[in-house]
Amino acid sequence: MPCTRGSGDMLSPGLANDYSDDEFDADYRESSEEEDDDELPKSMHRDRAAWIEENMDDLAWLYRSLLENGRAQFGQGFLQTGSINTFANFVYRNTTPLSDH
Repeated sequence: MPCTRGSGDMLSPGLANDYSDDEFDADYRESSEEEDDDELPKSMHRDRAAWIEENMDDLAWLYRSLLENGRAQFGQGFLQTGSINTFANFVYRNTTPLSDH
């Protein structure tokens, strides 16, 4: 009796088996859409940048703690698309008075 299971080779000819060709694709996490969603007034962008520079050590420690604890609880899929920049902007927006305009 002949084998009825195929190897799958005929279903995906020409498709890459690895993702090495994706290394030159655009980084969609840093898209211009995030800038449009920013709720800060234009006058506070410089203040936010200075605040992030002043508090970078503490923000980095908080971000690492968030990742370690989150991944311990929820697995390696926790916060895959979040970066330290997104985290720093979130902390600034939610801890600085008048930044929620």
